[in-house]
Amino acid sequence: MPPIPSPEDVLRSVVRGRTTRFEVPEGTASIVAARLRRQLAGQDVLVFAGSSSRCTALRLMGTDEAERIRPELDALVADFRVLARTLSRHYEQGTLHEDVWCVEPHGVHLGFVNRDTGVIVEAHAGDPDDLDPYFLLLFAETTGAYPGVLDACVHGFHDMCHLLEVAGLL
Repeated sequence: MPPIPSPEDVLRSVVRGRTTRFEVPEGTASIVAARLRRQLAGQDVLVFAGSSSRCTALRLMGTDEAERIRPELDALVADFRVLARTLSRHYEQGTLHEDVWCVEPHGVHLGFVNRDTGVIVEAHAGDPDDLDPYFLLLFAETTGAYPGVLDACVHGFHDMCHLLEVAGLL
């Protein structure tokens, strides 16, 4: 039976930009991950259950790095919200330029894709200002206009969540 790692073991093993996995006794991964998250609060480390017997740990961007790229994050959020509101409004009014923007409603979201540039805007239909970390990261990736944010999000969605949390936007 594998041992349950201590918070110190996790901190020693987790490296920025790499995924660390460790085996735990069968059926305990969710409990172990929750306990480690509490014990490592404020350490910029995310621990989650990968299966019933495996936990995964990631070292997220530090607060200093999050603060350094905050101006670029603010620009990304502002640009996303303006475009999401504009596209949603045009869609609702039936005035969307469908020769430029393809739209696919799904669930509570409207997925807009610019036919020329490939820019993707996934907007919440009822609240276009809503920030979904995955969709915000997708927007940043498809515009290519936010290199600091993209470079900081080495763990993709998880770093974007952390970035938005540090900024108080999530």
